[in-house]
Amino acid sequence: MAMTGLNDLEQAVLDKLLDGDHPVLVALREQASRARVSSHERSGAGFFCSFEVSADVAPLRGSTDFELGDVEASVDGLEHGAGFLLFVRGGRLAALEGYSYEEPWPTEATNFRLSYRQEPRDLKL
Repeated sequence: MAMTGLNDLEQAVLDKLLDGDHPVLVALREQASRARVSSHERSGAGFFCSFEVSADVAPLRGSTDFELGDVEASVDGLEHGAGFLLFVRGGRLAALEGYSYEEPWPTEATNFRLSYRQEPRDLKL
């Protein structure tokens, strides 16, 4: 489910955050397959991608707002690794944020390894 506008790290993080059999994750994967990046900002310590989901894709029931943030990464150039937050607003994928822990984000984050903060995942969906 490649989303238009994401680099390899961002796509891998989105895929890992949305992996699983929970019905909310299944619905969010469907949204991701019909979404694109509407803006992409880089800060000195990470990035922020805003999404636009196709209007014909139904939002999650209850128009819920929440975040998923249980994925971490070891990244070349980041001594302390990186964390990520996926924002869902009004039942729709809204944005993905990547951040370092008080160090500059590397120019290219091509060599990385993703993991969950804990396994099995403890999602409160």
